[in-house]
Amino acid sequence: MITLSLLAASIAAAVGSASPNLPSVSKESNQVERMEVTGRRNQAQSEPTEQTERLLSVAGLMGDPMEAIYTLPGVVQSPFGQPVVRGTSPDDTTFLLDSQRTGSLVNVIYGSALNPELLRDFTLHPAAYSAEYGWATGGIFAAELRDPRQQKPAAILDLNMLRTSLLVEGALSDNQSFYAGYRRSTMQYFIKNNEELDQGETITRVPILDDYQLRYQWRPGTQHKWTFTALGASEKAGLNLSEASEAGRTNPEFIGDLFLNTSWHSQQLSYEFFAAPRQHWIIRAANLTENEHFGYGDEQFIRSKTQREQLSLHWHQPLSTTIQLVTGVELERLELDYQFDAILYYCTDHQADCDDNRGGRERDQDRLSIQSKTAFINAEWQLHPSLQWVLGSRLETQNYTNQSSLQPRTSIHWFPVPQLELIASAGRHQRLADLEKILPRIGNPELDTPMANHYNLAAKLQLSHDWRLRLDLYQQTMYRLARAIPVEQDPQQLRYLSDMRGESKGIELLLEALGDGRWSGWLAASYSQSNRYDPNTEQQSRYRMETPLVLSAVINYRPGNNWQYAAVLTGRSGMLYSPIIGAKPNPHYDGYLLPVYGEFNSKRLPYYHRLDVEAKRSASLFSYPAEFTFAIRNVLNQNNVSGYYLLHDQQEPDGYRINKDVDLGIFPYVGMKLWF
Repeated sequence: MITLSLLAASIAAAVGSASPNLPSVSKESNQVERMEVTGRRNQAQSEPTEQTERLLSVAGLMGDPMEAIYTLPGVVQSPFGQPVVRGTSPDDTTFLLDSQRTGSLVNVIYGSALNPELLRDFTLHPAAYSAEYGWATGGIFAAELRDPRQQKPAAILDLNMLRTSLLVEGALSDNQSFYAGYRRSTMQYFIKNNEELDQGETITRVPILDDYQLRYQWRPGTQHKWTFTALGASEKAGLNLSEASEAGRTNPEFIGDLFLNTSWHSQQLSYEFFAAPRQHWIIRAANLTENEHFGYGDEQFIRSKTQREQLSLHWHQPLSTTIQLVTGVELERLELDYQFDAILYYCTDHQADCDDNRGGRERDQDRLSIQSKTAFINAEWQLHPSLQWVLGSRLETQNYTNQSSLQPRTSIHWFPVPQLELIASAGRHQRLADLEKILPRIGNPELDTPMANHYNLAAKLQLSHDWRLRLDLYQQTMYRLARAIPVEQDPQQLRYLSDMRGESKGIELLLEALGDGRWSGWLAASYSQSNRYDPNTEQQSRYRMETPLVLSAVINYRPGNNWQYAAVLTGRSGMLYSPIIGAKPNPHYDGYLLPVYGEFNSKRLPYYHRLDVEAKRSASLFSYPAEFTFAIRNVLNQNNVSGYYLLHDQQEPDGYRINKDVDLGIFPYVGMKLWF
């Protein structure tokens, strides 16, 4: 089973180690929509934006909206499933749900915890974003759930090969409404415990994923809106790896039971006050609990519980007819309880061989507490009907290392002609260091927070009624990146230092076809470079996630009212890797070998490409509206290589062979959705 093999790889990794979004111009307009100072009224936001509808129409999503982000310029998927934005680390990216930090929206096994039926907006802010967004040095994925619809109670039943979901929604009174949804994976019905997946790999816990969504909304008047939201997701799975398994022959530390049990639960209460069409107050209070339990090998485990309490106040206030002020304060308290018994590796993604920094087996339990405070101000100034200036700043402080950062942000929007918008933006950004790298016993509690400076130039051009184009040029400089200290050079046992630097630069193009209601799509292309500088070796190397060329072509066609066809073709350069040039005895396990690596990140994986197709049929079932989906992921059955590893094999002349990992091959998908 591919998913459990990916699970094993994911746990091994966990142990070892200016926006190009689709423009929102109305189809009826033949001009680029100008940026203007606007406000919000107390109206239900119960329908998805045009941009979100387009993203969800991408073929081969299999009910997973997160898959759509990989068709945007500059976004690729890391080997372990997280999105990589413009050559930054996956850890540099932050997910927000309704403007507050949330649990992981990307599951370890597969898919995401987002129900596409409930999405109102899903936007990528890749760089130089406004002062409202923070605690990230890479991209920000901002998801927003829609309001419940003021309608008679109704339900949507979604049955497919991967998940089953039920959504109930409706009005409780003239000013109250709700929805409640639940999704559960179906793979557990096709496999059984003790089933052998591959040689030496036996299922001990059938994979189960589920998530839920609940929202209640009360609008007591034209100026007030109360919203309560509860969300959660969990996943469980397990394998037994014997000496005969590939993992057991590669690294005997993983021989034994391998399992994961993770979950997160979030509750949010928000109050919105609409004092005037352009004056808007938002108060949000949220609680987020995350639980993780990984086990592997000879009773090794990592268990953690993270509690986040968040409180925020955002205020939109016009200062004049041409100036809109957006200010806010945010408070967060993070409590981390953790316990582990494991062989530790002190490593980052800037190293070719984590075995060089292998520690001993250690046991520990402790508690970590971090309080952070944020204040921001953002002024949108309409200098001229064709010129807007956005100027802001964000102050972030946290008490764990007593560090603070003032981050100026600015952007200028100019319309030299009605069809053309030119944008220049820049900003400074920071994020909290990875928690596992700042723990007292296994990390460096004085590690600095990573920082980045973003610069972006963009042009948006309305080519015709049906075509529009966006071009971005960007450069990002990164500093205070974590570097693992070689064991022999670490007498103080600091483990990590924050002295690495990096740079990412590139060009992105997005050509969108609006069509005439029957067809639409877009072409996204990007070219980029990303590197890191190691002061210890005084060497500059290309970053592992660097993907110079990325292409995506999305086509949607609706010939009539009943059928809709879609296809998406993705292609990209392979990621970098350090080649295995030999083997050496494993000093910790007799009879086992460790790889010997050549020049760091000197080779590139083969070019990646994949074609997904999909057809949807609107019909009725038992007199209820229905939709049937037929899709094929990787219809060409392309064997895309995701990496290489050394496999111990006594039958080979040298006692080993080098195997390659390949992504999922051809995968058919069938689903049915029923409204009643």
